[in-house]
Formats: sequence, structure tokens, C-alpha cells
Amino acid sequence: MKVSELMNPKGVLLYAKIDNCADALGILVELQEGIGVITNGTAYYNDVSRRETFGGTTAIGGGIALPHAGNAGVSAPGISALLLRRGVDWGAPDGQPVDLVFMIAVPPRSESMHLQILARLVNLLSRSDLVSSLRTASSPERFVELIAKAENDCFAE
Repeated sequence: MKVSELMNPKGVLLYAKIDNCADALGILVELQEGIGVITNGTAYYNDVSRRETFGGTTAIGGGIALPHAGNAGVSAPGISALLLRRGVDWGAPDGQPVDLVFMIAVPPRSESMHLQILARLVNLLSRSDLVSSLRTASSPERFVELIAKAENDCFAE
């Protein structure tokens, strides 16, 4: 399963002015609702927030966070993304503020798919050239194109 195929430019917001993690999660849920991935935004938001609070941060370092959850409010797997104008405290292990956030939503009982998506996304985001390009993307369409190109370069399928 390709990460880029789970993304829709309408689910990507670039250069947002958001001051905290909770607001970023709310915007990401709204983006997922807008593209039809999430049917119960409140339930999904609550699960993702609970995950961040009690399960440990989803920040992976380098200014990147990957909030995620499997929830009955999810109708289909999907990924929304948010690029912040200024990083926010996400409790990252390296102490860096987070400015690039990908929210992974999967339906319940999709743990295997969930882990595959997460692993592939982490692999892609370990490429500093891709992350730099994403941080300067000119449009949501270009953002998704950059991920698709990197994915095609990294994973021969």
C-alpha cells in the first residue's frame, strides 16, 4: 500500500499558523473529515488525543510527528498532513518543535495495515532531502507529488 495513494491534496494544509498540538490535531481531523476518511471526528480526535497523552508522544524527532489511531469513526485508511509556519512543542525526544505532522487514520481491526503505513511513512521521512522539499512545497498538490516521487524512488513494487 502506497502512502501517496492514501493522501489527497485536499487533506494537506501548508504554512498554517497554529500554536499548539491540540489545535494541530483538530485541524488534521477536520482535513480527514473533509476528504471523507473520518465520519466521527469527535471520537477520532478523542482517541488520537488520548494516544498523545497516555501512550507517549508521536513526535519522532527532526520536527516531525505522526499522530495515529484506529477508530470506528474511520471509514477508510487515509493520511492528512499539516505544515506549520512555526513549530510547536510536541514532546519530541530530541526536544525540537514539530512543524511537519502526518495524521494516519485507519478503521478498527486494521493493525497490520496501520503498522505498514506507519513504517513506510517513517522510512520516507528519514530522507532529509524529502523533508526539506516538503517544508518548501508550493502547494498541497506538490506536497503529495513529492511524497509519491520519493515513494517510487524508494520502493519498487
